[in-house]
Amino acid sequence: MRSTIRGVLSVVSVLAFSCSLAGLVSAAETKLYDKGLAAYNAGDYTAAYKFTMPLANQGHPAAKNLLGMMYELGKGVPQDLARSVSYYRQGAKQGDPYAQYNLAVSFDSGTGVPQNYREAVRWFRRAAEQGISAAQYDLGVMMERGRGVDKNFQKAANWYQKAAKQGHVQAQNNLAWLYEKGQGVERDLVTAYAWFDVAAAQGFESAQHKRDAIKVELTAGDLDKAQARSTQLRKNILQTTH
Repeated sequence: MRSTIRGVLSVVSVLAFSCSLAGLVSAAETKLYDKGLAAYNAGDYTAAYKFTMPLANQGHPAAKNLLGMMYELGKGVPQDLARSVSYYRQGAKQGDPYAQYNLAVSFDSGTGVPQNYREAVRWFRRAAEQGISAAQYDLGVMMERGRGVDKNFQKAANWYQKAAKQGHVQAQNNLAWLYEKGQGVERDLVTAYAWFDVAAAQGFESAQHKRDAIKVELTAGDLDKAQARSTQLRKNILQTTH
């Protein structure tokens, strides 16, 4: 039920970053960071490193996250996973949510650091509490599977719900599964159908198959309710994410 890809999510983290810690850095530092990020996104990794390294040395947490990613992926610098984790750790301790998330994934996968599920949960939680949907989803996975934390379907459902409402398609799919099975939530095929339908609308193929399988179990009245709920969920997500 989980298909997290380390490098892709790291890239998404950087692309999504909007200087949430801007109040802690100067306007000049923010401008320099934006130049480094723009260079990275343009594929000019040499320039990205030139802008980012001085900022990281000055303590800029987002720059540390970006530099950590460059070392992880070998973009503009020789790949160095241990150094990557070091930068993620520094940024994470300063409160950068994406550094916290990337550090968590490093511990979860054992990339550049010994695999440690408890540490992964710790940092997923820190990032999740700051509203990072990928972290909320991954924390839900850890709780559903009992990795690094006691298995708890109810808490898993709560975290999936938070991520799902932000448009995270895998969280929507996993939440629907829990509603179908009645794990952590009361079994509710109407709600399961609705969340599968929301995920299917984003192109999640397995969710489409599950939605269609549940459809045959619903009465005409319940199907109408499920479709109306799906429409409302999608409307709410659109309002939240735009």
